[in-house]
Amino acid sequence: MKDNGIKIGLPKGRMLEDSVAALKKIGVDFSSVLEGSRSLRFESADGTAEAIVIRPVDLLTYVECGAVDMGIIGYDLIKEQTRDVITALALDFGTCRLSVAGPRGRDTIEKAGLSGIRVATKYPRLASQYFKGKGSHVDIVKLYGAVELAPLFGISDLIVDLVSTGETLLTNGLEEKEVVMRSSARLVVNRASMRTRQQDVGRIIERLKRASAKAV
Repeated sequence: MKDNGIKIGLPKGRMLEDSVAALKKIGVDFSSVLEGSRSLRFESADGTAEAIVIRPVDLLTYVECGAVDMGIIGYDLIKEQTRDVITALALDFGTCRLSVAGPRGRDTIEKAGLSGIRVATKYPRLASQYFKGKGSHVDIVKLYGAVELAPLFGISDLIVDLVSTGETLLTNGLEEKEVVMRSSARLVVNRASMRTRQQDVGRIIERLKRASAKAV
């Protein structure tokens, strides 16, 4: 890679393939990311950029600290973590919703105004804000994975988690109760990189903007 090549953080997991595809459309080809390598660093096909594959929960930290110049991340994590980065562009993939869910057929959500209701989530800030806005006091249980199992094992009464198709909820005897917020992919940029690499960063933003507009 060129010494001054731009560094882009890509989210490991559900949005990785779409992120690679979006960049490939604008001539930044990281197809090697999808070839099954255990490496987390990949050079673009033309050697002008580098992709770092990062867990979504950590990606905003990498952007904020300048370890990467920009990254692709879900809007849900931007709102949860409130990192000091520039949200430059909404992209046309990664659509989902952050929702309250609970056991099917139970009106647990109606009892949320009472004390003692437990809510398991990876999004404690957004969940707390949501229930506080409803005038409800709940106890937040922070989990890092498999949130949908919490009601099954008595850890919580409700969960707040991302929902796309709803199949995972259905499989675990849960149903969506209320939508907290809607989310999709965003391009975020390090503040210093926006100033010092204005031409390179601006070119990628503009090309992604045009590509996204064509796809809508």
